[in-house]
Amino acid sequence: MKTYSKPISLILIGGFSDSENQTLRETLKADEYVFAATTDLYNCLDIAECHHPKAVILNFAAIEHNYLAIIQFLQLLQIPTIILSDDLARNMIQYLSLAGIFATLKKTNNELELRHTVATAAYPNNADPINSHSQLRNFNLAKLETGKHTKLQDVVNKAIGTAVSQMSEMIACEVECEMPSSQALSPIFLQKNLIETLGKNLIAVAQLDFNGNLSGSAQMLFSCEAADALVLALNGGGDVTSEEFKQDKADIMGEIGNLAISGIVGTFSNTLKYNLGYVVPHYIEGSAEEIFSAMNFNMRSTILLFMSHFKIIDLGVEGDLILFFQARLLLDLLFRV
Repeated sequence: MKTYSKPISLILIGGFSDSENQTLRETLKADEYVFAATTDLYNCLDIAECHHPKAVILNFAAIEHNYLAIIQFLQLLQIPTIILSDDLARNMIQYLSLAGIFATLKKTNNELELRHTVATAAYPNNADPINSHSQLRNFNLAKLETGKHTKLQDVVNKAIGTAVSQMSEMIACEVECEMPSSQALSPIFLQKNLIETLGKNLIAVAQLDFNGNLSGSAQMLFSCEAADALVLALNGGGDVTSEEFKQDKADIMGEIGNLAISGIVGTFSNTLKYNLGYVVPHYIEGSAEEIFSAMNFNMRSTILLFMSHFKIIDLGVEGDLILFFQARLLLDLLFRV
């Protein structure tokens, strides 16, 4: 059996012609590399999000119209990015370096430098023995701005606003919500972060998982005490320990969650022209660890988390709306909206 001195690394090549891609593969050919190559930029970035290569090599001509947003997307995934171009001015090369590009190289007569650069990206000398993809990613919506507000901010705010409006109308109470906060995390850190945020107390959750062009989950969270208070107010009273009350709570919270969360998913579906599949939200109670450990995420994915705290003013009840999406959502906002 053949042995390798280094772990096998996926190198992604994108934005060139088929012939240029093949030339690059031949130039970089080594036992420790496997390659994925495409001339379609969207497909290239989709592969990056799904398979997390050790390095990405891009033709600057293919990304120059959206280069900053594309660089930021690859930074979000923490994938070293190597730009090839024969035409970049020195100030642009310096700017790309400041923006986070791993290296900018000439397309021609650079075989040795290219091989060395890819090896350095794939096998850094100071590599953390822990898989870097499990680390927390910094995600700042402001960095993705294309105008006064980002596209992503707009669609998230619209979705949360729809949910709050529909919840308020259903329960006939004023509901106020905060601007959604945002983070990008690996699934491992997502669970850890939420467990730390929500504590170890039992929580009540109406949850809707969806899939199709985009996969993710939307949740409406309350403490169990807040859920009891809400149902007591809507029912006009009751014994919270009785089986009848527990059934009423599951039904009422399920209905509120169905209206609010379906409004969120519907907003994304309509805005992005997605075909999303989902079923009626289910209501569950348990610890944060139990609930979020059961969520089915691809462990290689980067998850975008949005959280908005809300208050039902008339009842003094508080809760949270939480959205989880795969990072490919950013691609659709770049290329398809």
